[in-house]
Amino acid sequence: MPPSASGLQRDLHLLRRRWWLFIPFFFFGVLVAVAFGSFAGQANAVASMQVETVIHELFSGGDRGFRIFEADAMTGDAEFKKKVIEATGDPAFDYARYSISLSPISVADGVSRGVLTVSIQDEDKAAAEKYRQAFVDVFTREYTEPDGLFRRRFIEKKEEVAAEFDKQYQEAIAKLKPLAEAKGLPLEELARPNSVTRNGLLDELNVQEAQLQRELAEVRALPTPDAAQQQRRTQLEGAIKALQAYELSLNPVSFDAEFRALVIEAQSAADLRYESYIRLNNARGAAVSAQSDIETSYSFSGGLSGSLLGRVAIVIAVTLIFGLIAIYTIEWLSQIRSHSQDL
Repeated sequence: MPPSASGLQRDLHLLRRRWWLFIPFFFFGVLVAVAFGSFAGQANAVASMQVETVIHELFSGGDRGFRIFEADAMTGDAEFKKKVIEATGDPAFDYARYSISLSPISVADGVSRGVLTVSIQDEDKAAAEKYRQAFVDVFTREYTEPDGLFRRRFIEKKEEVAAEFDKQYQEAIAKLKPLAEAKGLPLEELARPNSVTRNGLLDELNVQEAQLQRELAEVRALPTPDAAQQQRRTQLEGAIKALQAYELSLNPVSFDAEFRALVIEAQSAADLRYESYIRLNNARGAAVSAQSDIETSYSFSGGLSGSLLGRVAIVIAVTLIFGLIAIYTIEWLSQIRSHSQDL
């Protein structure tokens, strides 16, 4: 090459003459990439989901199933796990590979906030991101949608409780019914819930007795009652006595021990049944008015050299760096040897 050539021209000419020195370092780079990738650790894909639920129409106890803790518990539900596995596209995927943690922010009546963090590791960065996204997509849908698992779990639990108390009530009624019929007493009144404030049979009987007592007082106040009025007085007194006897028959103090125990059991079961259905309806109302929101942020760590792009980068870096060092070292030694021969 002429002495007047530029430095860049000389470098390019040198590379064309000794390019073959890159070949052994290319294979060396492949070995380094494979070895380094095995020690680089797995890729860790992380998603931090800030979740919030606000209940605009808060019913008594209606927010107990819509708090951040229930959102965390949803991730352990069998239906949720199945949906995530389906979303990964791998039927053999092990759901236990997810690491899930909860950090509550605020929990108060009608509002609940927190951060749910999910992470998963894999040797392949793309696979880790895929599995992470499958979890986030399923959680977002099941947490925010009106028919999502988050709301359904809450309502279904209330339905199970109501069904259980209804079963207990029916069992108590079945035991009480034969004895109530034998005594000629109304089963519905005996098993009436104590929490129900509407007028029952005893209240109606008290009203009737008050009316009869008023009529009797009017008859007794007559100075010289005739035969018809005397007969009316006798009828009123007999009706009042019969009414009082019937009222006494409905009073628990007149019950024998066995019958009283069955009545108390039926009334208690009726109270629990009544309250459970109230809570169920409150839960349904809360589910309609609840608004759930999610803000998700993603992060990634580790495992870059273990990915395909990471290995390619290592091969290229090793090939270029060591290849250039070898080319310029040989060239420098060649020049020294030529100079020594000239001397």
